Amino acid sequence: MDQGLPLLLFVDVPPETADAITAELAPTCEIVRTTAEDVLAHTGGTPGRRRPTVAVIGETVTAPVGVVHSLRPHPADLAVAVTAVPATEQRLAVLPLLFSSDVVRRVEGSQAALRMPQVVSVLLQQLSHRRAHAAAQAAAQQHLSSSVSIDRQLGERLLGQFLSQAPIGVLMLDGDAVIAWNPRAADILELTEPDALHRPVTDLFPEDQRAVLHRHLAASGPPGNAEPDAVFERIRGDGTSQALSMAVRQVVDTEGRSRTLALTEDVTDRLHAQRKLAERTSHALLTAEVAAAMTASGPLEERLHRCVRAATDRLGADRVCIWTLNTHGELLHVTCAENDTEHPDTSLCRTAQRTLVEQVVAARRPHLDVPPHTDPHASQPSGGRGLFAGFPLISGGELLGVLSVTTRLAVPGSVLATLENIADQIAVGTQQDRLLNRLSEATRALERPLLPPRLPDLPGFDLAARYTPFSQGLHIGGDFYDAFTAPDGRHVLVLGDVCGKGPDAAAITGLVRHTLWTAAQHTSDPTHVLSLINTALRRQNTPFCTLVYVVIDTTHAPARLQIAGAGHPAPLLRRANGLTAPLETRGPLLGVLDTPRHPITEVTLKTGDTLVLYTDGFTEGAGAEDQRTPEDLAAIVASLPPTEAPDPAGNMATALMDDAHRWWGERLRDDLAVLTLTATGDPRPAR
Repeated sequence: MDQGLPLLLFVDVPPETADAITAELAPTCEIVRTTAEDVLAHTGGTPGRRRPTVAVIGETVTAPVGVVHSLRPHPADLAVAVTAVPATEQRLAVLPLLFSSDVVRRVEGSQAALRMPQVVSVLLQQLSHRRAHAAAQAAAQQHLSSSVSIDRQLGERLLGQFLSQAPIGVLMLDGDAVIAWNPRAADILELTEPDALHRPVTDLFPEDQRAVLHRHLAASGPPGNAEPDAVFERIRGDGTSQALSMAVRQVVDTEGRSRTLALTEDVTDRLHAQRKLAERTSHALLTAEVAAAMTASGPLEERLHRCVRAATDRLGADRVCIWTLNTHGELLHVTCAENDTEHPDTSLCRTAQRTLVEQVVAARRPHLDVPPHTDPHASQPSGGRGLFAGFPLISGGELLGVLSVTTRLAVPGSVLATLENIADQIAVGTQQDRLLNRLSEATRALERPLLPPRLPDLPGFDLAARYTPFSQGLHIGGDFYDAFTAPDGRHVLVLGDVCGKGPDAAAITGLVRHTLWTAAQHTSDPTHVLSLINTALRRQNTPFCTLVYVVIDTTHAPARLQIAGAGHPAPLLRRANGLTAPLETRGPLLGVLDTPRHPITEVTLKTGDTLVLYTDGFTEGAGAEDQRTPEDLAAIVASLPPTEAPDPAGNMATALMDDAHRWWGERLRDDLAVLTLTATGDPRPAR
């Protein structure tokens, strides 16, 4: 391995892209092909001191952001070029927030073979330039630290021509006392003779930083073993803040005495930019976390707690709370999070904050309360309560509650803007949750009369039903079932599916169930009942309906069943010995033809036999994809263990419903309804 050349890592890079890069850059760097699992073996060492490396991440890497993090990009020695494809586009969107474009760049997958060589070349050139600059700086520091030709001079005459012209500040210290400096140091630290001469350098910094600075000066050693640069902050004479990077080296002057050389650079602008970037990144991540919480599933209170926990952690606030107004306009404390504890004392919110929160409710606008300071220079407010900021939760003109924050930290305008933004997100999410709850209540109210409140007790039989609408609580399903005893003494079972979903489907279902029950009051004969349902649908010009209609005659032993199907999946009959087969019940849809004919199938139901009625969600739950046939379901029913008392029909219905959910999983796009009837031979009611 040639350590003199930069290293180019191909991490799961496709051949076409790898060949294009190799053709252009092979003579100038060493190329290694590796995988996402093995790439860290080539990038060990301390960031900033590693071999110059550019890693190219291919489009097949499933977690590119994690790989980039693990590589620890650094402007001095490691840059990354990432291939972006639709599958990873959303995850890669966070990279500009975490890394600057001079260390991590993204290239669209469709253009990788064309653009990647140029991007990699630019990254290699930037690494080379930075490395040359660092080498020059190190050479200068080594010259400064040498004991060959350093003349001890005072004040602004400093230490000779080289140091006088140095672009960074140079201090020579005797212990921690300043004995010499160059013009740049005088400008940075506002040093003048004779006041600054022999003054401890620590006096130039705030008291809370002096002990740390003293340790930093004492820890200096030879250039190869010196402590890394440290940043210290101070207040200039004009009252503005200043950040200084200080590197310390031990030298020997011309008289053989040990001195400390402090290389000082003003990094105020750089530190300010870094903090601003970190602040913006933190605020962006907070906004993303709140958005994720408010759009997630689950109880609203849990999602609101995720929001206040994220705000507390990201902003360093003492306490963040959410209050809501109920339907009666009463202010309720819902949840809160406190810094450094998972179980905050909520009584403090209700006592100390309630009055301030009520002011936000009354004004319907943000409120900022800054308590007076006993000392204008104190870092904390008197009484320790801290600053209070409250933001109304308003969506669609409706006041839903308040987001409140208590903190002892300074709150710049950017933080207030972020809090106002997440308050809007929380308000929208809360209003959406309330609207969904109202929709769910309306859906349940409409569905309630479409299904029987309870199944009847049929002596000698066990009857069970299971029903799962596709979008539980939000949309009215199209599947329905019913069971009752007609005036002629025969029992009636029906299970069907109307075309469509929602209120229109509910109206058709109500029409079918009402017509069916009314017709059966005259006679439960299948031909009579289905004819009247068809006429009612045709008269109303509604979409079609499928169903299977069963009449149970218990005047014979065993019971006789008359079954008529109207465009519905074939019922299944499982005998006591487990043998199961679909029943032939072919008949036209209801509501399509003027005078349809529906053949009637007659079977007997002996003790231990089970009749299974089901909707097409069991066979076509994912639409045209991966359909099942009645024969497939018959095989599943036959494979189930023998049903046992006290709930043989219920066990069968539950097993079929569980199997359907396992089979379709997230592909399910339809309602599921199943009605099972088992002959028990027991004349007493099954329940």
